Amino acid sequence: MTLDSIMACCLSEEAKEARRINDEIERQLRRDKRDARRELKLLLLGTGESGKSTFIKQMRIIHGAGYSDEDKRSFTKLVYQNIFTSMQAMIRATETLKIPLKYEQSKNNSLLVREVDVEKVTTFEQPYISAIKQLWTDPGIQEAYDRRREYQLSDSTKYYLTDLDRIAESSYLPTQQDVLRVRIPTTGIIEYPFDLQSIIFRMVDVGGQRSE
Repeated sequence: MTLDSIMACCLSEEAKEARRINDEIERQLRRDKRDARRELKLLLLGTGESGKSTFIKQMRIIHGAGYSDEDKRSFTKLVYQNIFTSMQAMIRATETLKIPLKYEQSKNNSLLVREVDVEKVTTFEQPYISAIKQLWTDPGIQEAYDRRREYQLSDSTKYYLTDLDRIAESSYLPTQQDVLRVRIPTTGIIEYPFDLQSIIFRMVDVGGQRSE
């Protein structure tokens, strides 16, 4: 084999490799372009309590993987915190709106519940269980609940407080509905992707707004 033929062969191999690399790059560019057409980013805007985070959770349940038991377990303390937050809000409302508590034990129970630092709540135990259950039966608290449009109160309040026996069980594991009802002030950016009819939707909830 002559030197010229060897060089021609080498050049031919290099040309083939260059073409292979070029073809691979073009295929990747086509894939990226196709994938870009299949992905949509949705930015959720709205004031606090407008339901943005709840909507993302609904999409995760309906169109995504939902919540595993481990995921649900991480919401347990948040359910407890929501219960305390709601009851504290109604207790304050009875004072602001001049609504008297009817039962004598409600006064002591309201003091007990008001002293709780909600952010430190991780369990739901006695005597708080009994105190909150008793307060929920007081006509004064019920009136405060009925007048909830006059102050800020979570729309999940009645849902949780009417199901305290289940939530107070030591083996309690939040259901998907419990998770859906949890109110968590959004801070930072939360992004959740899900696939719907071969299109990837990336839902983005931007927290940290003043109303949040």
